Amino acid sequence: MIKHLSLKAYGKINLGLDVLRRREDGYHDVRMIMQTVGIFDRVDLVRKEEPGIEVETNLYYLPTNENNLVYKAAKLLMDEFQVQEGIQIRLRKFIPVAAGMAGGSSDAAAVLFGVNKMFRLGMSTEQLMERGVRIGADVPYCILRGTALSEGIGEVLTKLPAVPQCQVLVAKRESMFLRNLYMKIYMPMTCVRSSIRTLTA
Repeated sequence: MIKHLSLKAYGKINLGLDVLRRREDGYHDVRMIMQTVGIFDRVDLVRKEEPGIEVETNLYYLPTNENNLVYKAAKLLMDEFQVQEGIQIRLRKFIPVAAGMAGGSSDAAAVLFGVNKMFRLGMSTEQLMERGVRIGADVPYCILRGTALSEGIGEVLTKLPAVPQCQVLVAKRESMFLRNLYMKIYMPMTCVRSSIRTLTA
């Protein structure tokens, strides 16, 4: 029986991002090249005998209830597989918040991986990715990691050759949630464009 797991939830950057079209459901179809980077959050999972999900975090302004993606990730699998025990999630954030580095999505991905392992649910990476998109468009990529072409709303992934190891400087000027940024883009539903395709051909 696994009682404790300590996991690293790695951030990501976009090496290129094209917004292709606005969809009728309000989302945008995109094509982007995503890359895992070395900065990571710490996610510790502790198994409990009593049912329920508890979330602790080192940032006072983050929610610790169902509004946190780690809570949603744990609940998704524990409800589906009718897990009778509980779990405590200890989240230590180091990835900048609201910086477009998929910190929340990566934390959720780590919890999906950890809950699957801790309770021996037997799910494959692909099955976890299928469920991850219900939590957020970047979650499947954060399960896959590495260098990948991301399409659709971000859930259609194709592995690409790894980029050379290098140092990356990330400067966060101000907080910007990606969904808010998309809302500022004027793009008729008939408009389609892309330049990323030439980078992956």
